[in-house]
Amino acid sequence: MDKQVKKKYREDFENKKVVMGILAIRNSQNGKVFLKPTLNAEAWINKTKFMLKHGQFENTELQYDWNTFGEDLFSFEMLEVLRENENPFFDHQKELSKMKQAVSESLLKRKIEHY
Repeated sequence: MDKQVKKKYREDFENKKVVMGILAIRNSQNGKVFLKPTLNAEAWINKTKFMLKHGQFENTELQYDWNTFGEDLFSFEMLEVLRENENPFFDHQKELSKMKQAVSESLLKRKIEHY
């Protein structure tokens, strides 16, 4: 690979925006939703799909449903996006936790079950 191509890949990687927020794994068979606050949505989705395919996901109920119903009945959705904040004292984790609580309450009001 020549230097120009490497340089372009490096620049693309460095300029790539990381999406933070609340992700959901939705089971279309039974309507259940798994919520996850994340600092890097793309990385978490890739990691989670790998873990689910290999039977190693953190939530055993979701893992069981994945194994039972199959991958095609699940979707990954970004429910809330946390905007970038340049303040060095901004606590991203705390804000994501608040966002997850609000989303969870909203889903419960609509009678959507959680994992």
